[in-house]
Amino acid sequence: MARGLTLSAGLTAFIALVLVHETCSATTKVNHHCAPSSCGNIHNISFPFRLKTDPKRCGDSRYELSCENNRAVLYLFEGKYYVQEINYSKYTIRIVDSGIYKDNYFPFTTSNFSLYGYNFTQSDSAYTTDLPKETEDDKLSRSVVLMSCEKPVNSPSYLGASTCMDNGKSSPNTSTSHFKRYRYVKVGRTNATDVVDSCKVEQMFLTSWPRNDDPNISCKDVHNELVYGFEISWLLGNCDSICKRKYASCYLNDKNHVRCSRGFLELMLLGLRGEVSSYLK
Repeated sequence: MARGLTLSAGLTAFIALVLVHETCSATTKVNHHCAPSSCGNIHNISFPFRLKTDPKRCGDSRYELSCENNRAVLYLFEGKYYVQEINYSKYTIRIVDSGIYKDNYFPFTTSNFSLYGYNFTQSDSAYTTDLPKETEDDKLSRSVVLMSCEKPVNSPSYLGASTCMDNGKSSPNTSTSHFKRYRYVKVGRTNATDVVDSCKVEQMFLTSWPRNDDPNISCKDVHNELVYGFEISWLLGNCDSICKRKYASCYLNDKNHVRCSRGFLELMLLGLRGEVSSYLK
């Protein structure tokens, strides 16, 4: 009996320590009632977003935007992205890599940084590429993969990039080494088994451009997908604020209304206190 009490007390202390740590980490003070800001074509920049020039009490610092040359900019992980749209009813923001240009027909950036869904699974990420729904998560984006191969690849899922890069003005098949490389693009889910042995992944991008399942993708299609950008959601990162309760989880119903539920740690604490059964009734 004493051993059980010790275990319960130890578990309670551990969870309490985690909660205290999270509470101390969440030191940002936010204000829902600040006047909206604007930058370029992005109007009504309001909670949880804020411009860097807004008063410190406004918005959430995790969702701070810059206004550069009259364009709203989001710095995310190691990249710089232009804000294309903020959808407050859907809790999504659409952004595009700042190195992608409309006048470059096949606009891959010169950066070596790749962005893919895994980046957003980290516990400290303020955004997700999945939008939690009542029945199942909504996938907001898919991958565009640029590959470099030692040998030509004959596959309907590999689009040759040689005629796409820079409107065909430069040859993407030449590399800095003495060996000729062949560059291809693959759109959609790409597993390790999908990469041909003679190929390696050079860069990965995300896109939310709507398209059907037609496997015949053209250079123009890829151009549209990259220029359109991709959507990410801030819903999960703001459950505490939206639901007015710490450690809550949330999702959207079929009418895009937020529904709140207690978080895992809170339910564990309730269980240790013997309150879960009464909560679930």
